[in-house]
Amino acid sequence: MRGTLLVFVIVVLAITAGCGEKDNSARVIAKVDTREITVADFEVVSETIDEKFLPATDDLEGKKVLLNHMINKEVMGLKALAMGYEKEEWFIKLWESYKNPFIVSQMMDHLVARKVVVTDEEAAAYYREMHYEYTLSQIVTANEDEIVEVYEKAVAGEDFAELAKKYSIGTGADHGGYVGANPVGRIHWWVEETLFEMEGGDISHPMKTSTGWAIIKVHRKRKVEPSADEIWAGRRVKAIKEKKGIEALKAQITEDIDLQFFTDAINIVYDGLPEDIPYEDIMSYKVNRDNAPRLNIDPQFKDKLICQYSDGSYTIGYFEDLYYRMALPDRPRRVFGREAIIEKLHRVVFDKVLPVYAIEEAKILEIPEVKKNFDNKKEMFLVTKLYDDQIKDEVTVSIRDQREYYAENLDKLLRVEMRDFSVILVSDYEKAQEVYEKAAEGLNFTTLIGKYSTDEAAKENFGRTGFHIKGDMPEYDEVGFMLDGPGSISMPFQTSRGWALIKVEEVEAERLPTYEEASGMIKKTLTEQRYEEHLKKKLEKWREDYIIEIDDSALAGAELKRTRL
Repeated sequence: MRGTLLVFVIVVLAITAGCGEKDNSARVIAKVDTREITVADFEVVSETIDEKFLPATDDLEGKKVLLNHMINKEVMGLKALAMGYEKEEWFIKLWESYKNPFIVSQMMDHLVARKVVVTDEEAAAYYREMHYEYTLSQIVTANEDEIVEVYEKAVAGEDFAELAKKYSIGTGADHGGYVGANPVGRIHWWVEETLFEMEGGDISHPMKTSTGWAIIKVHRKRKVEPSADEIWAGRRVKAIKEKKGIEALKAQITEDIDLQFFTDAINIVYDGLPEDIPYEDIMSYKVNRDNAPRLNIDPQFKDKLICQYSDGSYTIGYFEDLYYRMALPDRPRRVFGREAIIEKLHRVVFDKVLPVYAIEEAKILEIPEVKKNFDNKKEMFLVTKLYDDQIKDEVTVSIRDQREYYAENLDKLLRVEMRDFSVILVSDYEKAQEVYEKAAEGLNFTTLIGKYSTDEAAKENFGRTGFHIKGDMPEYDEVGFMLDGPGSISMPFQTSRGWALIKVEEVEAERLPTYEEASGMIKKTLTEQRYEEHLKKKLEKWREDYIIEIDDSALAGAELKRTRL
């Protein structure tokens, strides 16, 4: 999908991303039938659209080029609605699967994320806490009554590890609840807030988690040097505040719907889980849905409630069906404890409850910006279908067309020289000279990369850049394309990231590809060209069906801060 359709999608995304961010004029620049394009709409698109779709000038004519893209977007939307796609079964099913996550994300954004503010003092305070590492054990239960009972036993002196083995549904329960040592920044936020007030040997009060209730025990607290800076700390605080807000909202909803989980049923399901499948066996398809080990649950328990809320309930039998519908990597694993089972059920309940709450309680679709985004997203699906039916299905590219293009465009198809380098990057000239001398003595270049290169990411590819044309990697290419050929090694030279040495691994000389080699690219090029030409003709015709009015004076007053370079 390119050209006008791609511009349509980008215009929609630009308006969606920019809504509400600027206090711009509501003056109408253009009308397309009953729809309006305002100065605010135009300026948001002009600031956020990909540069290649911008006009070359910022005068009135340039503004009309961008406005024309926006008008085409409205025309295509109106045409898609006129053709009745919105009422077809395929769209109803597609939109049902998309709209609920969209509504929920908008609710979380407006009710939580946009209200988060992080001060310099908060970031600095969190950074100070990042200088500590905690070694912990935990006990997690499904409900508050259980955790209070366990907490009272723990503070009365009963062995924490034994209590974890008996009561905990969380990770590490079989090992006494031990979760290891981690620095602040790598611990769940709800645990961190409690830890800041604790010392070695302390046991926390019961804490609400996303899947139940928990207490933690600090085995050791020690000073460490943080691996990130204060800027990262600020981002972490922001993320924690957002998560905290979302969890608070979900907790309120959980209370409102009286959501409950039943520990005895959860234990039955957990005991029936098969041994965890190694991830490598899943990724290699050694284990698939057909031969994966199955749950082992006695049929007599299938009608037993595992959770319930005000508008519904779920049984062990339902969970068993849910388990088999999950992809193998998503199924609860024994290593993550009973908590993983609750997480899956939480998701099922909230997938039903949150969209309803967003619409009926939060009234999220009554916010003009959200409603506009909602309609724009909906229209994107309709227009894509319009494009498929009216453009893609009506365009063909024959073998003869492809061969004619090949014969007429040999100059465009000529492949320039390409090279693949190995690169060693070090911090200073002395080290680079040392490496160069070893390479000149015949030491294996790949071995030298592994031993000396400071570019950890490059080490994973053995320092290889991959085939590329001159100019794709400016700092390396000026030297690398001057070397003789495969096996040639450069003298040390300086880059913005340090000192480098290059070895030419392979060279693909300039040449004309055969028709067979170029046919795929040719077909793609011709197809995209014809899609664009066909859509342009269709748009000319479609635009005749609608009254389009443009206010040049309003357009002239709109800002166009960016142009195509």
